[in-house]
Amino acid sequence: MRQVFERYLTYDEEKQLFKTVDRRAGLLPKRDAAWLRLLRHTGIRVTPLSKLTVFDAKQALKSGYLQIRGETNKRGREHKIYLNVSARKALKELLSVRAEQGFAPRPDEALIMSGRGHGMTVRQFQKRMRYWAREAGLPEDRAASPHWLRHTLAKRIMSQSTARDPRGIVQAALGHKSLDSTALYTLPDREDIHQALEEVA
Repeated sequence: MRQVFERYLTYDEEKQLFKTVDRRAGLLPKRDAAWLRLLRHTGIRVTPLSKLTVFDAKQALKSGYLQIRGETNKRGREHKIYLNVSARKALKELLSVRAEQGFAPRPDEALIMSGRGHGMTVRQFQKRMRYWAREAGLPEDRAASPHWLRHTLAKRIMSQSTARDPRGIVQAALGHKSLDSTALYTLPDREDIHQALEEVA
């Protein structure tokens, strides 16, 4: 549990990551910034991300919910995710970048395309995340992966939500079958521990 618990971005790390990507010019950094934000604000896993189509994106923007199809998700579970303002903006950006790359908006084709004209694979998303983490100067011992953004969303909900049951919100947002799956997010994080130790120094 300790290993999983540490796989999230602190506020400063997240800020530095997006600042680094946003500073770069070009279509690929623009594309990467959009899918990174989509992961951060929806908490979806990287496999469903790699399977998103143009149709999925357009339907999500119409309905306000991103539908994760069972055949693309862990254990075959269908899951519907509410799109906040940042997630909607990220989807629109991905559609825009795809058009700028010169690809026709065919409904059944991948939403997120590589520079070579194919839908990005899970491995490619992982490589791009590692690249940007290095560029942002994140610690080498914290080898961030796309899945970290899922944990980051959960940590932010737990620390910022004013809902009566933030664990229930995390469960619904991430599509967990059991509330027990959210237990690790109730543990004190590194920032809490550092602050507590400073207070008693």
